[in-house]
Amino acid sequence: MTHADNLRLLYENPEVPLAVDTETRGLRFYDPIIGISYAALVEDTPVSGYLPVAHVVGENAEQETIDQLLYVLSQPRKLIFANVQFDMLKIEQLGLSLEDHEFDDIAVMAHLIDENQPFQGKSVDALAQYYLGEKSKVEEFEHILAYKDAGGKLGVKQQYNRKDTLKWQKENGWPDTTPEMIDEYATIDAVTTWRIWDFLQNHPEYVALPEEIIKEKRDIVRVLLDMRRRGARIDTELAGAYVAMGEMEMAQLVEEIGLNPGSPKDLNELFVERLGLPVVKRSKLTGKPSFDKTVMAEYDLLLERTEAPEAKQVKEYRGWQKAVSASYMPYLELVDKDGRLRCSYKLHGTVTGRFSASEPNLQQIPKESDKPWNGKVKECFIPEDGYTLINADFSQLELRLGTCYAKEERLAEVFREGRDIFTEMGLQLGMSRQDTKTLVYSMQYGAGIKRIMSAFGVTKERAIEIRENYFATYPSFKRLSDVLGNRVLSTGKVRLWTGRYRHFEHPSTESYKAMNSVIQGGAADIVERVMIRVHKELDSDECRMLLQVHDSITFEIANEKIESYVPSIHEVMEDVVGTTGIEEFGYVPFAVEVGFWTGREEDRFAQWKEAA
Repeated sequence: MTHADNLRLLYENPEVPLAVDTETRGLRFYDPIIGISYAALVEDTPVSGYLPVAHVVGENAEQETIDQLLYVLSQPRKLIFANVQFDMLKIEQLGLSLEDHEFDDIAVMAHLIDENQPFQGKSVDALAQYYLGEKSKVEEFEHILAYKDAGGKLGVKQQYNRKDTLKWQKENGWPDTTPEMIDEYATIDAVTTWRIWDFLQNHPEYVALPEEIIKEKRDIVRVLLDMRRRGARIDTELAGAYVAMGEMEMAQLVEEIGLNPGSPKDLNELFVERLGLPVVKRSKLTGKPSFDKTVMAEYDLLLERTEAPEAKQVKEYRGWQKAVSASYMPYLELVDKDGRLRCSYKLHGTVTGRFSASEPNLQQIPKESDKPWNGKVKECFIPEDGYTLINADFSQLELRLGTCYAKEERLAEVFREGRDIFTEMGLQLGMSRQDTKTLVYSMQYGAGIKRIMSAFGVTKERAIEIRENYFATYPSFKRLSDVLGNRVLSTGKVRLWTGRYRHFEHPSTESYKAMNSVIQGGAADIVERVMIRVHKELDSDECRMLLQVHDSITFEIANEKIESYVPSIHEVMEDVVGTTGIEEFGYVPFAVEVGFWTGREEDRFAQWKEAA
């Protein structure tokens, strides 16, 4: 079948769901689209193909054919994607907006069914192998095309097969690929996306989901699309200065220590031999001390409680190392040509339901502090001229939500009266405010005895005492933990307030995470619903939503409108009961702290106000 035949058939059947995938010259925001692949099943007739729209080399489709495809996409049909945010923004380059359509994203669907599977991730290849029982397309692309009949209706085999295409791409990049080289590669992706969707939409776990959850996921995608279009403006000069400073500081610290804290080989001598720290974990293959990411998190806690000069130097080195590699350098490398940074938020990147972010990960922007390595990271973000960055942050969101779930009256009273929660808990637990804060966050994240031992530098016996004292002081938390843990043991999952589930592959060893999953996942769902409501009620050119970092939302607000928008932000975000419809969340008040993004922002606004 020709493109003309396919498009005519799709045009005559606007109710038929259509899978769509785009090919581009790169993965960045401004990288141009070069083609669109599509796949559908029309009354048992498979329809698919790849339409080249802007290849630099080779012959592209006639404009009339491209316009026909765009019209078919604009029809009121359900659209199916494997990465909806990316593909929608690329299709917008052709002058067509699709965000008002009903759509599904197979990665999000699979995450709602089971956030743990496939363990390789939610790529098309991984989902096809896990749900369709097929090998990776890279390994055996022909096997994926189960719908391709003898006549080749689902994509005529061209001169280049998938392996040829991948080999060419590796050697030359996408810009010089011809339509013939990419045709089958692209068509297979669209076909496979449709087939995965067809399987997932009938999966019992997906069918059982409340329709409100599915609608919410579409709504939050629309919010994230707006945020990505806008991006956040970056002070590249400042970021560059901190890269240079960080590299200089790290080199100086290596010279002073005499060892490189960035080298696993040197870490063994530094941590175990010099500082006398325990071996946290050994390699199963070599038996030597391991210094992987998880282990280093444990050593960071141990270093905090070590007084030796080398410990302080290692902390400084690691601080600069992370700040340069995770913040300052990516800001320079990934900033777009308009001077704005656009990270990719994913709805399926964490098991709890929190967003994850990449390119770069703006979920890890540190707070302002006096730490020389990352205390000024936030200052790299600057507003558009005439605007100011305002940050709205939920105060102790997870602890308040846990108090609602557990009906823990001792804490509810503190929240209702507006007293400092960690000071009051410290008095009740017999601990300092800082140690109390550390313990509370550890318990919220499902800390076991080993984690408490590392956090406080105490023996196993003392860690057990600390944990038992916490539950004795707040028995409702213990009861909630036991109830949810037993639910995991019996069903392998727990239900969140929205109706979605958190699944556990190993209930017998993971049931202790149940309470944390319900609270952290429930908090993530609250933030998601709040973002949707804020976007609908407040978002405008005067008040732009730019960033989301865990429990906070960052806005770019016109200077003359700040005083009118701040009360509205408070009102909407703190109305958790109104947003969620869950009356039980009224057990404690939810508080949002709204203020300037940084002290620098506050000064800038003060100067503007004085001039105005």
